[in-house]
Amino acid sequence: MAIFSMRMQVIKRSAGRSSVAAAAYRAGEKLVDERQGITHDYSNRTGVEHSEILLPKDAPKWTVGIDRSALWNAVEAGEKRKDSQTARELRLTLPREIPPDQRIELVRDYVLRNFVSKGMIADVAWHNKVASDGLEQPHAHVMLTMRPAVEPGGWGQKVRHDWIACPQGRTHDDGRPIMIESNSQSWNSAEYYERCREDWENTANAALARVGSAERIDRRSLLERGLARMPEPALRLAYYLKDLRGALKERFGQFQMAKHYQAVESRAKAAFARMEEAPTRAGDAARNFQRFYDWFDRQLDRLAPPRDGPEREPPRSTTFDMER
Repeated sequence: MAIFSMRMQVIKRSAGRSSVAAAAYRAGEKLVDERQGITHDYSNRTGVEHSEILLPKDAPKWTVGIDRSALWNAVEAGEKRKDSQTARELRLTLPREIPPDQRIELVRDYVLRNFVSKGMIADVAWHNKVASDGLEQPHAHVMLTMRPAVEPGGWGQKVRHDWIACPQGRTHDDGRPIMIESNSQSWNSAEYYERCREDWENTANAALARVGSAERIDRRSLLERGLARMPEPALRLAYYLKDLRGALKERFGQFQMAKHYQAVESRAKAAFARMEEAPTRAGDAARNFQRFYDWFDRQLDRLAPPRDGPEREPPRSTTFDMER
């Protein structure tokens, strides 16, 4: 069954993250973070089928032929604040029904149209691993620069927006003005992101139609589709816990792994039970479940140590907190 899954996150220094480390992990390569003096070696990682860097047509000369290490070290060098946002990452799930030899071109075309054409540099990695149902799980990670590249060798201003009162004078029931985005083309715009979601739905469904598949993906929530059922997390929860168990064992050893894993498992199951029992709308439940899975993704990233260089400090807490 083809499903719609598209997630966006921002890589922030304030969360202790580095775009160089993220790029190394997603591409399965060994990269040196020159700002921190840390080597991140994920060259033994499996599941990475292909990776490449996509440049805008009018990209400055200094970016032509740039490799992954030079790109993300240039990004890190260009951001001076200790709380800078250094990259944006998009994760796309690819329908299994699309043949493997068509997946790279499908994602490449989508990324070029929606992001690179606006001035972003994209670093794309195509992954495939075994899903919780035992079948393949093809997906792509797209790391995007937060600023356009400019000559003679640097970065331009971030494409932003402000919140302004609706020009049509619309107000809330209490009289407060309805606020809208001043620039719907802003790279941070929620309206722009929704257009990207719609375009991925249309792009993937057109590809499914071309290969003769009756499957289709739908970006709408269960509530928006008029479906009263709740999301079904059981298989996905089991798969994430299996991933986390392996990461904890590598990071802490057998005894500490068991201790931390049991704590996370019990809190995860309790959180799911609360979400399923609480009288909430289906759309709210779907967002809560997604927060849970995003939390797991962040913990797996934090637990993956660099192969060379100083070890990162282990997480001080593995309690289940969906706000972290």
